[in-house]
Amino acid sequence: MAALNDKTLFQLAARPACQRQQGFTLLEVLVAMVLLGAGLAIAFTAISGSTRLEAKSTAHAAALALAQAKLDEVLSHPDYLLAADAGEERFAGIDLGYRIQVRPVPLLEPAQQALLTEFKSVLHSVEIEVFWGPKAAPQAYRLATYRLDPPPAAATAKPAAAAAAR
Repeated sequence: MAALNDKTLFQLAARPACQRQQGFTLLEVLVAMVLLGAGLAIAFTAISGSTRLEAKSTAHAAALALAQAKLDEVLSHPDYLLAADAGEERFAGIDLGYRIQVRPVPLLEPAQQALLTEFKSVLHSVEIEVFWGPKAAPQAYRLATYRLDPPPAAATAKPAAAAAAR
């Protein structure tokens, strides 16, 4: 085995880099694989999370649209009548259920009503609840509003008949 002299060391140092190293070391390949794996794991987590949020957002938007449609339907009919349906709908690919409640709300105390005999209007509370999701963890929207209805036809006919008799 020949000893390395100064001339041999100089020749090794003077060689171009491409001749000194052929390829990557095992350590460099392992570090690159770990970094690539970590990057892909983060990317897949972000993509699955955004997909899940998009599905929830779609469900909320569909429920809100159904609630507004049913509330408009109830308020547009004078007798609060709805089209015949089962209280369940498939809207935007999501199974939704709903419940509607219409209740009269007293405006005046009985003593006040006795003093204001001309005031016969009725205030109604209208509530709609739309629900969806699994039975274990259901989600729901609830919309509520009020509607002041004119007095019934019989109540307005009496004062008009009394005024005509005078």
